Parts: sequence; structure tokens; C-alpha cells
Amino acid sequence: MNTNFQKCNQRGRGDRRGAMLVMIAVVFVILFISAAFAIDIARMHVTRSELRTATDAAAKAAVEALGREQSIAAGTAAAVEIARRNVVAGKGLGLRESDIEFGGSVAQPDGSFTFDPDSSFVNAARVIGSRTSGSLDGSVNLFFAPIFGVENFQPSQVATATRTDRDIALVLDVSGSMSKKGRFAALRNGLNVFLQELDSTSQQEFVSLTAYSTESRKLQELTDDMNQVRDKFSRQRPGGFTAIGRGLGTGLDSITNDPRSRPFALKSIIVMTDGNQNRGVNPTVIARQCANQDVTVHTITFSDGANQRLMREVANLASGQHLHARNNQQLVDAFREIARQLQVLLIE
Repeated sequence: MNTNFQKCNQRGRGDRRGAMLVMIAVVFVILFISAAFAIDIARMHVTRSELRTATDAAAKAAVEALGREQSIAAGTAAAVEIARRNVVAGKGLGLRESDIEFGGSVAQPDGSFTFDPDSSFVNAARVIGSRTSGSLDGSVNLFFAPIFGVENFQPSQVATATRTDRDIALVLDVSGSMSKKGRFAALRNGLNVFLQELDSTSQQEFVSLTAYSTESRKLQELTDDMNQVRDKFSRQRPGGFTAIGRGLGTGLDSITNDPRSRPFALKSIIVMTDGNQNRGVNPTVIARQCANQDVTVHTITFSDGANQRLMREVANLASGQHLHARNNQQLVDAFREIARQLQVLLIE
């Protein structure tokens, strides 16, 4: 009897081991399928993000070149070039001329814009970026989905940009650290390049000038005379601590409460610093106020000692762009890039 019991017990354990092996195999299959889907879904999300970035950049480049060169051909060429410089699913995005359309932007009562392809006044560009079977680069291959009968992924993205007038506040760091390594001269050059870019546009920009160190001071109220801005800054000398928040607050006041502030002009602030906030209100507090008043804040950090994390956060809070310059030439280039981007507005 003991012998029979032992045999039954051994068969029971064997059956359980066999059942467990089957269960483990099923779990492994489920895990593999889940991992496969996760990898392809992640690829799809990344591709959509890359496509959106590339299409936005192409639309901005198209309308920036359109205004600068006063040429649709130049706008088309710029869109094609910038798209190719933006990677989507492992390769630069290819655009055909038919993917780029020029027209006008029409302001709506709620402050938004719509795109009119039949407008006689051309100041906007619409770009259709896609990775479909009919696009220049074809669809996006997936890694594991073909096992389940899904061969590829075919995303498409539309971006429309326009040019419009702006009220701009320049908020510049004149603290003591700016006296080092030719930084103040580089800032003067960057400011001059920035103003030259504005002078070359077809829009009318009004510019105010704020300088800050331990305290902030408004040097120039809103004006369309860029020489006045140059003249006021030429009298500045570096010294003191770094109160970025105070400077940003003065800049905000200069484009929202100035008598020349235009109700239908877009509002932008450019804040430049080479250091760390060490006096006064935190600039993130003012950045939130800017966002609440629909004022965009772009930030430029200069030198390795600047607090890039903080200034990137300030820009993000107020829907702006952050650029970092490691040397004097890069500072000039950063001012030039932001001046050109200011002329552009994504409306779709």
C-alpha cells in the first residue's frame, strides 16, 4: 500500500511540475508580446514627437525666410533644408514642394489666427510633414508588430506659422561677473546684432530695455527707434550682484503698462544672464505672472557659471525658448537666432 501511495504521490508531483512548465511558457509568451508592443508603441510616440518638432521647425523656417528674403521660393527652400536637418525615425524629414503652402493669417475675435491659402497678403506658411507610404521617405517600419500583421506606422503632422508685430522687452545682466573675459563687449555685440535683425524685418517691433544687477532699472521705454536702445545700453558698466527676478519683473512692466504697449501686438521678453540668481524674487515667480498675461519669455545663459536649469525652467513656464552660449561668439549667435524666431508664430 505504501508503494502504491508513493507512486501516486510521485505522479502528482510530476503532473504539477508539468502544469507549472506550461504556465511558465504561457507567461513568457505574454511577457514577450507585451514587451514587443511596448517597444513599438514607444517608437511610435517618439516618431510622432520627432515629426511634430521637424514640421514645426520647417514651418517656422519657411515663414522666416519668406519675410527676410521676400520670396516664396526662398521660404520653400528653407523649409526643405530645415526639415532634412531634423531626424524622424532615424532619417532627416523629406519634404516635397507640394507639402509646403503659403497664404495669409487672419486674426479672429478671440485673438487666435486662421490660415487662408487664398489670401492676397502672404505672411504665413503651412507645412504637412508625414512618414506615410506616399511621402518622400515612406512609412516607418516597426520592430515586432509585423509578427501580428501590422507592417508599418504612418504618422502625419501639420504646422502653420505666421509673422506678426511684437512688443519686446530686453532684460540684460550687467552684474559684476559680466566684466570678466570680454563678456560685456560680447553682450554689446549680441544686442547690436539683435537690433539689426529687428531693423531688417517688415513688421514694426517696439523694444524696451532693462538692465539688472543687484537692482533693476528701466533704461528705455518701448520705442521703434533701435538707436535709442543702443545709446542707452552704451552707457552701462558691469557691477553688483544678480537679481534676475527683479529684472524680469521690470521687463514685464515695461511691455504691459507702458503707454505705447499695443493691445494686438504679441509680447515677448528676452532675459540674458551669465550667473546665478542671488538677490530678490525668484524669476520663476515672475515667469508664472508672464504666462498668466500671455507674455512669452526667452532665456539666454552665458558661460559655464550660469544656472542653465533655472533659466530653462523660466523659459518653459512662459512658453519660451532657452539657449546656452559657452563663448562670446555663441552669445551673438543666440541673440541672432532669437531675433529671427521672434518674427514667427505657430498658429496650427
